[in-house]
Amino acid sequence: MKKINWKVRAKSPQFWIGLLGVIASPVLAYYGLSYADMTTWESVGNVLARFFTNPFLIGTVGVAVLSFIGVLTDPTTKGVGDSEQAREYTKPKG
Repeated sequence: MKKINWKVRAKSPQFWIGLLGVIASPVLAYYGLSYADMTTWESVGNVLARFFTNPFLIGTVGVAVLSFIGVLTDPTTKGVGDSEQAREYTKPKG
């Protein structure tokens, strides 16, 4: 099985912004909220507390994260792994 160079992806701000969106969007949609409703740390904490007590929503976010990983795959290689060249990178290619 081919591997994915997670160290390089973790150094990318785009990765984290995308992952945050993939996690936050279904949570906010489920509760009928928007990003504009998250204006205080208390409101963010309340949503997180409600999220962790909802197995359905946890499963929904899990599936969304798996979809995100699918989008991250290198389309130039067969399967879901990175090319040998990409696995050798220590930082994103410039």
